[in-house]
Amino acid sequence: MKRSDRRALLLLFTIILSVWAGILLDRHLLRPSGPAPASLDQVAMERLAPPAEAQAKSGDTATASAETAPAETFPFDPNTADSATLRRLGLPAWMARAIGRYRAKGGRYHRPEDFKRVPGMTPELYERLQPAIRIGRAFRYYADLEPSETAPASPHETVRHDSSHSKMPHGPRQEKFREMVCLDLNSVDTTELKKVPGIGSYRARQIVRYRERLGGFTSVEQLAEVEGFPSELAEWFRVEAPEPQRLNVNTATFGQLARHPYIGAQRARTITDYRRAHGKIHALSDLQLLDGFAEADLQRLQPYVTY
Repeated sequence: MKRSDRRALLLLFTIILSVWAGILLDRHLLRPSGPAPASLDQVAMERLAPPAEAQAKSGDTATASAETAPAETFPFDPNTADSATLRRLGLPAWMARAIGRYRAKGGRYHRPEDFKRVPGMTPELYERLQPAIRIGRAFRYYADLEPSETAPASPHETVRHDSSHSKMPHGPRQEKFREMVCLDLNSVDTTELKKVPGIGSYRARQIVRYRERLGGFTSVEQLAEVEGFPSELAEWFRVEAPEPQRLNVNTATFGQLARHPYIGAQRARTITDYRRAHGKIHALSDLQLLDGFAEADLQRLQPYVTY
């Protein structure tokens, strides 16, 4: 082999060795061990984004400020108030949604007292909001309510005294008794009830519906259990030969028990649990040691149950 050929071969071998050494050096010594950022945009976003702990604290602060915001009290119509208005009044979000669903199905609040029936409404919350409730004229009863039962007009509501308003149909005026009469609570119907001064259609329906749930009145004093009933009207009524419908506490379903005004859901659950654990109930005294059955409760329930 010529000398020039040996030099060329040595040079080629040196070049190959240098390239191979460079590849090994780049792979094992110069490359960083951690993964590289996907892009410059990702690096920028990571630098601009606040730390996770800061985000969590910020979220907690926002939630706490929303929950601790003081409730306001101002005139509102529960038939038209939107969710934001109801939240400002101190109602939780789930209660505002329940009101919205009730109105979406055609439900309306005709009297301030109707707002008590909102699920979750507490006596304290209703007591604060009741003076601020303004039932719009379009949602009030006209023919069904006596003048004294009509809700007060909103101070922001413009009353139009024109011919179209005065000609609004109110139906025939209800005839009232001219002299004192004494009506049997267990047989009187809504037509006769509305003839009593101070009782309109709404209150007459209240009395009849409560009588049906109760199973019949045993005394005039039970009228005080009808919500909003004026005590001075009790003298118009009597109870003749009371024969209330009795509920069998051993065969009645949970729903039938819970519907009775003197039992309710909690006592109905106690009765059904007792039946499962101990069998038939032979007397109300079997329940007197259980929660929710005081002596006074058992005495007023006695005429309405059988075994």
